[in-house]
Parts: sequence; C-alpha cells; structure tokens
Amino acid sequence: MNEAWNRFAQENGGDPVIVGVGANYLEVCRRAAASGDPEAPKALEALESVLEGRTQRALLEYACHSPSRVRWFAMTVEPFKRPEGGLVISHLDITRRRRAEDELEHEREELTHALRVTTLGELAASLAHEINQPLAAIVSNAHATRRLMESATLDRGEILLGLHDIADDAKRASEVVKHLRALFRKEHVDQQPLDINDVIREITRLLGKDLERKRIWLRLRLADDLPRVLGDVVQLQQVILNVVVNACEAMADDDLRDVSIETTRLDPGALEITVEDTGRGVEESELERIFDRFITSKAGGLGMGLSIGRSIIQAHGGRIWATRNKDRGLTMHIEIPCPGT
Repeated sequence: MNEAWNRFAQENGGDPVIVGVGANYLEVCRRAAASGDPEAPKALEALESVLEGRTQRALLEYACHSPSRVRWFAMTVEPFKRPEGGLVISHLDITRRRRAEDELEHEREELTHALRVTTLGELAASLAHEINQPLAAIVSNAHATRRLMESATLDRGEILLGLHDIADDAKRASEVVKHLRALFRKEHVDQQPLDINDVIREITRLLGKDLERKRIWLRLRLADDLPRVLGDVVQLQQVILNVVVNACEAMADDDLRDVSIETTRLDPGALEITVEDTGRGVEESELERIFDRFITSKAGGLGMGLSIGRSIIQAHGGRIWATRNKDRGLTMHIEIPCPGT
C-alpha cells in the first residue's frame, strides 16, 4: 500500500497499524461488520464478490461520519492479476462531488417548488372558486336551516338534512384547502401506491373553472383497472398540471380548443398518460428541445416546466416525450412503471 492509503487511515480516525502493511483487510472489514459499522457489510460483500469471481469489479460509495463533518468515499475493488490471487482496493475522496450534487438537488427542489407556486398563481381565480363554492353552499344551507327552525312547524327531517349538507360542504372545503396546501408545500414526500386516474381527476377538477373561462373542451379517456404506480402524488400532479396548462396556453388564440387526456395500460408493468391538444404545436426539430431549460414560448415564462417535469418522471423510473399530431397540435406522452405488475 502507498503513502496515500496511510494518510487516508489517519485522516479518518483509523489506525495505520490495523490497516497497514501485513494486515488482513478482509478480516478488518469482517470485524467492522460484526461491531455494527453500517457501511462495513456492503464493503465486505464487495470484497467477497470479487474474490469469489461473482463479479470482475465492484464500486461502492459510502459516508464516513466524524464529530465535525461527513466525508464521502468511493471504494473500488478489482482482482489482483497474479497466480496467488488477491484484490486491489483503492479509496477516493468524493466529498466535494457529493456536496455539489446535494446542492444541485436542493436548488432543483427549490426551483420545482417555485414553478409549482407560479403555476398555481396563474390559476388563482379557479382555485378561489373551488373554495368559495362550498363556503357559499354552507351559508345558503345555514340560512335555510335557520328559517326552518324559526317556522311555526318544525320539520325535524328537513333540519337534519340541512345540517348534513352543511357538514358535507365544510368537509369539501377542507379537502380543497388540504389539497392546495399539499401542492404549495416544499417538504419531501415518500412515494406511495397511487391510482393515476385519481391523480388526473383531481387536477382536472382544479382546472375546471379555468377551462370553462377559456372555452376549452376537455375529454377524459381513462382506462379501467390500471395498476397502481409508486410515486409522489404532489410531484406527479405538478407534471400533469404543467402539461395541461401548456396545452391550454398553446390554444389561446384558436377557435378550436380541445384537450384530451388518456390513460393506457402497457405490457409489461407500465402505463402511459397522453395529453393531446389542438394548438399550434412545434416543428419536428423542436420536439426534444422543448424539454431543455429556459426554452419557452410564453411571455414571461421561466422555460423550466417541461425540464423539471422530465426530471420528476425520470426520478419515478419513467420517461416523457412529445409527438406532433397528424392534423394540428401536440401530444405529450408520459410513461411510468408499475412495480409488481
């Protein structure tokens, strides 16, 4: 072993004697695994897999925790090409790279949230209607119930019916607020099994009044018995919301304004969402470029919606792409895997 190996051991609290010349590194890893070191079992598996010939090369990235900071290392294991066998093991400090990746991921999450808030801001009128509608129904039912109670002949059944309606409307308003809070939140949410049709219905419900105002005809063709996808509901809603809003804006100056959303089961183990519009579309040469950062046809647009949407779908193990329609408009395709199907 070289001087860099000894320096590596000293800088990370190790004893150069224990991992120095003459030491059995395989036994060092076995003792570390037995003592409860969380990274040691993975290192041990990498060593044994190459020793036993199950793999020709192993690469392992792991964190080394100390009281002052966390450092990251990449360990490479390769066979020692000599008659008696053995391993060649090297460690590379990748802390700066991992920190840069973490910072980039943090910036991406911040930008994703900013785009979500911007999109919802554009739909403020429709969202306000979603809240005002059940609140107005609550006020109306409350007045009607009060009049029933003030009448000469109390109708207990009518009063109870009015109170039930008030409770239902209050619950509906609460669900709208809860959903909006979820869309505005920034925190990470663990992936969970989702019915993609329910995700689409919720988005189209939020868009309902905005579509009416813009005189856009929306058609849903949702397949029955779709397998569930494993995902973050808020992130998937954001992608679909952005794609539908883009489709609507592409038809802003057109007489024909149709949008269709369709879900299809793919074999094996995947489903596809397509959003088709009758807008102006894009040239064939631009189909891939629209997913680049800062590419937008909107006045004042950020040009990040489809780029962020692609990163979200890829994080879910899927892919997103666009095709030109035969007559006019664009179709966005979103393919997502369905684990366990």
